[in-house]
Amino acid sequence: MSLALLNGLSLSISQNVDGRKKLKVRSAVNEALAGSKDNIDQRAISLLTQAAAELRQQELFDGVLVIIDELGKFLEYSALHPEKQDVYFLQQLGEASARSGENCLFTIGLLHQGFSTYADKLSEQAQREWEKVAERFEEIVFSQPLGQIAALLSAAMNVKEEECPRRWKTDACADMRKAVDLGLFGANAGRKALIDLSSSLYPLHPTVVPVLAKFFRRFGQNERSLFSFLLSSEPHALQDFAQKECSLDSIYRLPEFYDFIAHNFGNRLGVQSFRSHWSHIDAVIRSYPPEHDLELRILKTVGVLNTIDSITDLLPSDELLGLALGEPPGLSASIKKLKKENLLFFRGARRGYALWSHTSVNLEHEFAKASESIQQVTNIAEVLRSRLDTRPIVARAHYIQTGNLRHFNVRFCSLSELPADVSSFQAEHPADGLIVIVLSETAEQRKRALSLFAGMAANDQVIFGVTDALEVLNGLVLAVERWSYVEGHTPELKDDRFATEEVSRQIAHANQALENALQRYLGFRGLSLSGESSIQWIYNGESVKELANDGSLQAYLSKLCDHLFRFAPCVQNELVNRNALSSAATAARQRLFELMLNHGDHPSLGLPDDKAPPERSLYLSVLKASGIHAKRAHGWSIEFPEKDSLRLRPALEHVISLLEIVPEARVRVDRIIDELRASPFGVRDGLIPILLVAVYVQHEAELAIYEDGRFVSDVEEFLKMRLVKAPDTFEFQLCRINGMRRELLVHLAEVMKLAKAERTELLSIVRPLCLMVAELPDYAKHTEHLSDSTLSLRRHILAAEEPAKLVFQSIPQALGMKGDVSKIDPNKLASKLAQGISELRRALPECRKRMTQTILAAFGEEEAEFVDWRELVAVRAEAVIVGVTNSNLRAFALKLIDNVTEESVWLESLGSLVSRIPPSRWRDKDEVAFREGIAALAQQFLRVESLHFGVGGPMPENAVRIALTRRSGEERDQVFNLTSSKAKEMTALRKHLQNEMPKDKKLAVAVLSQLLWEMMDTPHEAT
Repeated sequence: MSLALLNGLSLSISQNVDGRKKLKVRSAVNEALAGSKDNIDQRAISLLTQAAAELRQQELFDGVLVIIDELGKFLEYSALHPEKQDVYFLQQLGEASARSGENCLFTIGLLHQGFSTYADKLSEQAQREWEKVAERFEEIVFSQPLGQIAALLSAAMNVKEEECPRRWKTDACADMRKAVDLGLFGANAGRKALIDLSSSLYPLHPTVVPVLAKFFRRFGQNERSLFSFLLSSEPHALQDFAQKECSLDSIYRLPEFYDFIAHNFGNRLGVQSFRSHWSHIDAVIRSYPPEHDLELRILKTVGVLNTIDSITDLLPSDELLGLALGEPPGLSASIKKLKKENLLFFRGARRGYALWSHTSVNLEHEFAKASESIQQVTNIAEVLRSRLDTRPIVARAHYIQTGNLRHFNVRFCSLSELPADVSSFQAEHPADGLIVIVLSETAEQRKRALSLFAGMAANDQVIFGVTDALEVLNGLVLAVERWSYVEGHTPELKDDRFATEEVSRQIAHANQALENALQRYLGFRGLSLSGESSIQWIYNGESVKELANDGSLQAYLSKLCDHLFRFAPCVQNELVNRNALSSAATAARQRLFELMLNHGDHPSLGLPDDKAPPERSLYLSVLKASGIHAKRAHGWSIEFPEKDSLRLRPALEHVISLLEIVPEARVRVDRIIDELRASPFGVRDGLIPILLVAVYVQHEAELAIYEDGRFVSDVEEFLKMRLVKAPDTFEFQLCRINGMRRELLVHLAEVMKLAKAERTELLSIVRPLCLMVAELPDYAKHTEHLSDSTLSLRRHILAAEEPAKLVFQSIPQALGMKGDVSKIDPNKLASKLAQGISELRRALPECRKRMTQTILAAFGEEEAEFVDWRELVAVRAEAVIVGVTNSNLRAFALKLIDNVTEESVWLESLGSLVSRIPPSRWRDKDEVAFREGIAALAQQFLRVESLHFGVGGPMPENAVRIALTRRSGEERDQVFNLTSSKAKEMTALRKHLQNEMPKDKKLAVAVLSQLLWEMMDTPHEAT
């Protein structure tokens, strides 16, 4: 405004003052217009005051008259952009005019509505400031009487009455007389003057004139809107209607004016429908069949009058309807028909006709009550935040070029919510960046926010934005809050469907208006800002010039991602190059792990060429396209790529560099993943595990993996699956051996029978060793039937946490070779290790050997061969099992019958029967239990065998049963089963005994029976 005034002052001086006249103010004004615009408001006031004084001193003029036409436009701009145009300038201008005295500075502003109306959407505090400015001026309200408006219309139309249709003058005068009598022009209307003017208003019917004036006064801009109606070519306006043929049938009546309103003011009236019921009026008229012309014209006439709602002088009565429509035939019948159809309602002589039955709720009154209850919004930022779109913004161009879908989260906050250290804002995974937008309610808050971001510490992944003062949205927020208040605090609405619908429409419109304003002030999601957003962007403490010049936010974010993630892989496969994989992609990646671990030396990892499973797509787009899996001089292998077309090598090498920072230190896998996610790599979560497996495969001989703190000797695809799900439980360690310890590894490698190429790699020894111990039967892992050194060796290997510590400290100590590893004899250590490993491997076979000895002892066959014994006892068991009912003994006999099953399997089965646990899983106490159990079962078997001797099935050919009974009744009996070799010995011994026996047979038998009684064990106990 100040620039406009200075331009006007410069032009006025040049036009009204001789250029030869020297005026200091002339050059001062020109300098102000040409120079810096800083503090221009103050300088404009000063120059206007100086001009008034200088012009009077030189007796050229008595002062300066300032006329500001369209002042409302300046006020609208000031309300929307208070930081650019301060309404306080008007206060300064008014005060300067009031103090001008003899050096007269007279200021006039032309407005179409009250000064404070332009501030109705501002905060209460801002409205009070505007009221103070308005008090510096005297308000002069200009409202012409209807008689003058009719005269103005007559003069503007300049109708040639002699060319009007016949009878027009007579009819017009008669209708004007009736209109005045009905009070349409007010109580003090100049009756004669209006009647004389009536004929010069053609084609306007007299009833239209007061309606025109009242409508444009309420919903338009008074005479401006009136003359626009007269002279513009808008549809249904007077110029459009004048194209018709001149006749008494071509009279512009209220139905025609309704069409003008609907076409040109419909949207505006819909916004304020609660004041005019326009939405309902328009809906009724639009839905009525157009073929019923008279009824439709009646509805339009009543609709216009209801919209104005001035029942004191424009009452929709039968008389007014008849006058406005020209007393058409059938008017009364049509009115009755509309009333019967419940489209037209008569609300009494004082209120006339309306297009709705009644309303029990005065919405304008209720809205005023809501305005009293809600006078201001305490925290506009908090109210707006729930309406703002916080969806992430995608760096689209970066995604198209690299295949990496990156997004920035959006966070809105008020100035009070900003931490003292704004650099503490961080992007949270999976977001690649963060956009923080400060909602400034006032210009002062905006200034403070900008100063807070100036010079802040670098924060590469966070962009800050500061909005213009949002207090300009106060009125829109108040409208939403107040209409919501009306809806929630007006119980009468439940009985008034019309009012309820209107309140819902007002809430919807208020919300939409607020959303549109938010888009203007905070819209930044389009491809180009196009000057819509008023946000100032800051990155690393500096203003972003690209966005200050209406640049594209998405384009800027893409450039930023190109810089931040310059080493990011370029994998064009959405199946895996993303953070969250589908279940199908996860399964395909898991199968790819297995192929990488086990088939790296095969073309295409062994995938068939005639099939296309999902893992093949991953292989082609990641491993093959990058050159990680390729045919090299030594064959197909997985190694870091040379050409690196997909830019994977930087991430792969970074993993190794992390492991090399501290030699032999463990590095948590989740830390490695965080490093790969971050700048400058920005690897997606779906791709990271594939890269980690590639690192492992290439460095398998020197890369140790730990799970829950324990060394993992067997790396398989399921371990990789667990690594993906819980990376915080895994650690990597790079184990590289140099110096004297390499010689020791060579000797230990010979024990493990490794290939020559693997003999100097620590993990090539540790993995097979740990795997061998881990695969030992449970018995070998827990038995104490080992030497002390082997027990210690087993304990250290099972508890191994560090490969280097295991090889160079724990194993030598376990084998009794303490001290500096460089002084240990490698050959001796290797020999002892081989002995310990051999003893561990023999633990279960030794246990089975003891089992056979225990079984033979239980049957009294210690000297028998176990194989021969199994054949003999099988025959005996077949004879015994017929009469056995005890389940345990029967199961035992069935095992004895089986002499076909391989010995180790048979012993495993028998051990499970006797001790309920297979020997491979025994603890030492289970072996003791087996000895006791087998002795008891054998005793039962022998007892049953003696009782059923000769009764059951076939017995061995050399079987014999001996039974002795003493006088006391005590008995001893036993069954003897002799092998063929024993039978031969028995024959030789019998001949010898016969030679030594006395000839008295009774004596010989008595001697033998006494000898047998002593040789036979306890009663019923077999030997």
